[in-house]
Amino acid sequence: MQMRKIAAAALAGLLLAAAPAPLPPAQEWKKELGEANDAWSKIPHAILKIQDAAYLGEGQSATLFGIKGKPASYKWVGGTKPGGILTAIFKNGHLTGMKGGKTLDEKTMLASLPIDANIDIQGFPTQVSAGVMGVRVMLYNQLAPAALSFKGVDYFPYDPSYRVTATFKPDPKLPPRVFRTSRGTDKQFYHAGDATFMLQGKTFTLPFYAGDNDPKKIEDMSSFFVDDQAGTVTYPAGRYVDVADFGAFPPKTAIIDFNFAYNPNCARSAFYTCPVATDQIALAVKAGEKDPHTPH
Repeated sequence: MQMRKIAAAALAGLLLAAAPAPLPPAQEWKKELGEANDAWSKIPHAILKIQDAAYLGEGQSATLFGIKGKPASYKWVGGTKPGGILTAIFKNGHLTGMKGGKTLDEKTMLASLPIDANIDIQGFPTQVSAGVMGVRVMLYNQLAPAALSFKGVDYFPYDPSYRVTATFKPDPKLPPRVFRTSRGTDKQFYHAGDATFMLQGKTFTLPFYAGDNDPKKIEDMSSFFVDDQAGTVTYPAGRYVDVADFGAFPPKTAIIDFNFAYNPNCARSAFYTCPVATDQIALAVKAGEKDPHTPH
C-alpha cells in the first residue's frame, strides 16, 4: 500500500511538472483572440454558423422545415406542425424530438444531430425567463455567409494599465438580480459582491454576478458594464468582463483585466439572449473589444 502511495505521488509530480506554465497576460490575451475568432467562424458549431434557434419553455415545441440540398432554406416554426423534418419538444424538464415517426431521446437532441449536408441541430439548456430553465435548439449552417465573410474580432491594443487588482466585498445573501435581455426576456443572476479598484487615476466600484447562489459552486463571476464610449467606439448594450481562478469564494481581492472585456454574443448573432448592461464605468475604457458595427 505504501509503495502505491509513493508511486501515485511520483506520478502526480511528473504531471505537475509537465503542465505548461501560465502565459504572461499579454500573450494569454493574444492567444484568446485567436480562439475567439475560431469560436465565431471556424469551428463546426461556430456562433456565426447559427442560422436559427428555437427557444422552448415547459410544454413548448418547434418544428424544423427546409428543402434538401438548400442549406439556407432551413428554419424553425413554433409549435408542432405537419410536414416538418423534425419536431423538438420540451416537456417535464426534458428535451426530446420526433423525426420520421421515431422518437429522439434527450441525449440525441443535446448532441450534434445531422439534418442535411452542412446542416445540423444541437440543443442546450438555457434560461427562458428569469430563473426558469428551458432549452434552445440551435440550427447550424456550415455555409452561413456571416461565418464565411467574418474578418475577426476587433480589440484595442493590449494595455497593462487596464489590468487592476480590486478589493472584493461579497454580498453574503447572494440575492437574485434580473436583467432584461436582447430578446426582450429576463435572465437571472446572483449578486456575488462589489469590486473596488483604481483605473486611470479614478476609483470605481463595479458589481459582479454569479450563475449560482451556492458559494461552494461559484468559480467565476462576471460584470456587465457600459463605459463612456458606448454607442460610438464600444458596443452600446455594454460589454462583459470575467474574473476567475480566485480559489474558494469569496476572494478578498480579484484581478480584473479589461483587456479581456468582450461583447455579448448578441452583438453579432440574433440567436442568443444576452443581458443588457446597466452598470456604468464613467470613463472611456480603451481596452477590450470594440463595437463590431462601427468602423474603426
